[in-house]
Amino acid sequence: MTGESDFQASVNMTSQEKKKFGNVMIIGLGMIGGSFAKALKERGLATLYAVDRREGELALGVSTGVIDYPAEISAEFVSKMDVIVLATPVRAMESVLTDLKPFISERTLVTDVGSTKGSVIEAVRRVFGHVPANFIPGHPIAGAEKSGVLASNPLLFEKHMAIVTPLADSNPVLLDRLHRLWRAVGADVVSMDVDHHDHVLASSSHLPHLLAYTLVDALANGERSQDIFKFAAGGFRDFTRIASSDPVMWRDVFMANKEATLATLDHFTDRLADMRAAIEQGDGASMFGVFTRAKSARDHFLRLLEQRTIGSTKEVRPVSVSVLPASAIKGDISLLGDKSLSHKAITIAALSEGVSEIKNVDLTGDVRITMQAFRDMGVVIEEASADHLRVHGVGLRGLKAPIAPINVHQSRESLYLLLPVLAGQSFSVSVVAEEKLLNQSMGDLFSLVRKMGGGVVSEMADCLPVDLLPGEPSNVSVDLKIGSERLRMSAFLAALYSPVEGSVMTLSTGLSHCEVLLRHFGVTILGHADGFSVVPAPLVGTDIVLSGDEYEAAWLVLLASLLPGSELLIENAGLDSVSFAFLSFLKSIGADISIPEQGEFGLYEGRLQAGFAELNSFSLLPEQSYQFRNELPLLCVAAAYAKGESCIQGVGSLPYYCEDRVLALVDALEHMKIVCTYENGDLFIAGGLPLGGELDCAGDDKLALAMLALGARSQLLTKVNDCQKLLEEFNELESVTMQLGFHCSVAQ
Repeated sequence: MTGESDFQASVNMTSQEKKKFGNVMIIGLGMIGGSFAKALKERGLATLYAVDRREGELALGVSTGVIDYPAEISAEFVSKMDVIVLATPVRAMESVLTDLKPFISERTLVTDVGSTKGSVIEAVRRVFGHVPANFIPGHPIAGAEKSGVLASNPLLFEKHMAIVTPLADSNPVLLDRLHRLWRAVGADVVSMDVDHHDHVLASSSHLPHLLAYTLVDALANGERSQDIFKFAAGGFRDFTRIASSDPVMWRDVFMANKEATLATLDHFTDRLADMRAAIEQGDGASMFGVFTRAKSARDHFLRLLEQRTIGSTKEVRPVSVSVLPASAIKGDISLLGDKSLSHKAITIAALSEGVSEIKNVDLTGDVRITMQAFRDMGVVIEEASADHLRVHGVGLRGLKAPIAPINVHQSRESLYLLLPVLAGQSFSVSVVAEEKLLNQSMGDLFSLVRKMGGGVVSEMADCLPVDLLPGEPSNVSVDLKIGSERLRMSAFLAALYSPVEGSVMTLSTGLSHCEVLLRHFGVTILGHADGFSVVPAPLVGTDIVLSGDEYEAAWLVLLASLLPGSELLIENAGLDSVSFAFLSFLKSIGADISIPEQGEFGLYEGRLQAGFAELNSFSLLPEQSYQFRNELPLLCVAAAYAKGESCIQGVGSLPYYCEDRVLALVDALEHMKIVCTYENGDLFIAGGLPLGGELDCAGDDKLALAMLALGARSQLLTKVNDCQKLLEEFNELESVTMQLGFHCSVAQ
């Protein structure tokens, strides 16, 4: 039965009544063909016809609303079709195409849904002598273990990929129609070369099915099969689920995609042999490396899947922090490792030769972005505890090409560390970012990377995303007379890849954490009058305990200085030359501070003590303002509580983000009735007693801490809004302040 009278009525519809994709014929009314038909029919996009050698499936298709009419391969039906979809097994394609050949019109789009493309193209060539321009292969990456028309699911293709594999001479109008057809049923459509498609699918789809079938068959025929199946848990069930798929279809797939499947199988067999050798030899590091890379790749796949299914929107709840006046800072404390230091230590350890133990590391927030990037490139990083990492370094040039672009998300710290490291490798890599890091000029960083000899390609000049291309290493000499601490670390990392001694020229020859860390890992860094030189040599894995966050330590010292009755001891301070100079300056204006001695590698490490003292007004020279540019908000708070009027010169000459931060704090001071004057780039602050009130830090964590310090001894409660970033960067804020008796509370 073909329903000829109904068919005639449908094809004689007026143009106004005709549906978007016209008459669509599905040949092969199984689960894929039936789902495609039902998706179009329920959306009112086409009039659906189906051909199937099983008449019962056709009858079910009509009765269940999957199709409108049964049909057959004849001139009467085929010549009236706008789209024909071949949803038959791949080995049946040639026979079906032979039947269709006499009746197909050039205006009819003919496509398929097979999981191999090369064999289908060869079948088309055998039938037609060439590939007609209206035959355009396709493949939806969707399916289930069930088969038959009753398994039809109109939502099967929603948020799934559909691959279109056009040839060079495919009809562009019909190709566009095929893209729109797949998008209409909810699929994300991509184009791909036929040969590339077959090799990709051999790895991502065909090999997993082959392994599942083979594993189940091997275990079922083993001597312990009954107990194996009896006690198998969810992992076995999940892995072998696809062994319930249609055996006939998969036999045909493997025979049709023989060459690509064998190449993929050989690659897997080699890796399986490596794993067997690692187990036999007790090589735990190799095994852990495979497991780490596999987990990273699997997590990447899940992230892609999540983005396709639910998008990447994330609700951010506003956070405020309030401080009650009349607190005191009392007690001994060890701070969690400096977050910037944690990023750097993980990076250097990953590039070292041998194993490094990093203790007191801060693993919160964007530190994990840096850690994940190295895991994606083959570095084994074990989390021994919440603040202890064991990093199996691979050497300066030992990273492996990641399977996907490196995503630094919104982490500027990760970006500045990773880019020079990636530029020093032998493979090409793309680096992407999200939100605030996009469309921002990275000219200083990109210029540094270009000096290393590789290519830097970005769609928008000096903005992310960026492609890094390997080149011949060149000598690295960087002038950092003006530059951020992040760029300083980038420069030292770039210098490690210099064929000869690299040089980093700086405004100040005082040591920062980057040089100290590199020295911990065996790098020879020589100080000169205008900067440093880096002697090329391998990094050596080592054990290191990270010191506490410097800015948090400075904030606590300031609080102790401002609050009567305070006695503070920080057990694990680690001060570089700038932090040492800043605390020394506080001492010079009356602060009661005991600073630790300088250690072996140049840091002032150990116990840092502070207590209450009346502060005196001060005058800061422009060069000091630049030196303390990150700490200036804290100095403004010190000036607000000091006796007399203080002057901070050269604020207008600071980098714009430092000046903006200071001026935002000036607004807060004026809001709290502290007299301030800003003239010709110089800031004058008259000491007094802040009133208190509600402030907004605009998401700046350093500004938030300064505002909280401003409210420490104010007349009324001080509430600081927009503190999400503060709690990300200083996740121990509540526990630290509670331990020390500072009345600080977080509210959402």
